[in-house]
Amino acid sequence: MRQNFPEKFSIVGKCTTAGYAAPQMKAPLTAHAAGPAQTVGRAVELLRLVASSHSRHLRLVDIAAMAGLDKSTAHRLLQRLVQERMLARDPGVRGYRLGPLLHELGLAAPPASNLRELALPALRQLAKATGDMTFLVVRSGLETVCLHRTPGNFAIRTLSQSVGDRHPMGAGVGGLAIMAALPDTEVRSVARALADPLRYYGMTEKQLQERIAATRARGYALDEGTAARDVTAIGRAVRDKRRAPVAAVLVAGIRSRMTEVRQREVDVRLAECIADIESAIEPAARAVSARTALR
Repeated sequence: MRQNFPEKFSIVGKCTTAGYAAPQMKAPLTAHAAGPAQTVGRAVELLRLVASSHSRHLRLVDIAAMAGLDKSTAHRLLQRLVQERMLARDPGVRGYRLGPLLHELGLAAPPASNLRELALPALRQLAKATGDMTFLVVRSGLETVCLHRTPGNFAIRTLSQSVGDRHPMGAGVGGLAIMAALPDTEVRSVARALADPLRYYGMTEKQLQERIAATRARGYALDEGTAARDVTAIGRAVRDKRRAPVAAVLVAGIRSRMTEVRQREVDVRLAECIADIESAIEPAARAVSARTALR
């Protein structure tokens, strides 16, 4: 299925392909203007930019423009990240991709509770019950990241997201479900911060607020063809033990199959899936707290 999301995106930058313009910086920042802490922050932002690229091979000129850096500064940071194996370059391919050290560090630093592993049984059951693709996305600052997708048994599959895809909250049904579950004060601040990025998804801050209100009234988030052409998706937020929305589960199917009646039927299964995941989170969180107390 064709995705409608921009090819390359970052909260601090703008798409540089398919008609999307890079941000116009009056005075690109240089290494001389940055202290050690700023340099680390910029290096992390470059990693985020590469991780957000669907092509997985983001060019120097695009990275520099989206990060608001001059090319020489961006090049020095990128070269150091390559030396440290946080980024890599493939022979014959222009651009950068994530390097092996990031995967190794991730293995050594597991989250407080492995949400993906906790959610897998419920996600598989949901995919089996509905026959459609199911996805687990988590919040990462002002973005969402796809952690897992499970195929259903329906003949036509909707691959509207890939594992690792990042998008601004509100641009997809998962982020919309998370935002709708946030307190009003946080919704307003997040919506203001996303106003500029969401323009590149054809959405205004007012439209986002309207979608959030509709989600709350309906009980689940709904996307009809915005994220992927001819695909309808519904989603609900997953809350942690403090009842804060930290993730979302969504079900996606072809539009002709996802009628309004079937949306309500799928939502019943979706709500059961969310309840199972949240039930698994609570004892896992208690176990982590107990291990921490013993140290």
